[in-house]
Amino acid sequence: MRTKPCFWLLAALALAGTGAQAQTSSREAPAPPRQIKASGCTQAGVESSCVVLEDFKDKKLYNLFFPAGKQAGPGVAISFTGAEHQGMTTCMQGTAVDVIQWKRLKKSCPKEP
Repeated sequence: MRTKPCFWLLAALALAGTGAQAQTSSREAPAPPRQIKASGCTQAGVESSCVVLEDFKDKKLYNLFFPAGKQAGPGVAISFTGAEHQGMTTCMQGTAVDVIQWKRLKKSCPKEP
């Protein structure tokens, strides 16, 4: 009895699928998000509802995501601790950060135009 070519194709696909499953199950868990600490003046981002901050020391730009109801408005000097945001954002400015905690600083910020 002769085996049909489609049988071999299906058998090869089934074996390839089990190999892919074995590879994905042995992958390491992703690294935890990097912790970020910075201080600077908050500003309105280019996109609506986005808040950015330029660090006083290294001038690095951060795109801040605050916990619900705990957002610092634009023009406020703050110090924050957060975790690097995982995934895409609509703000498209700076390094995206999920703010864990922040405090207002006794420093004045330049007025926005």
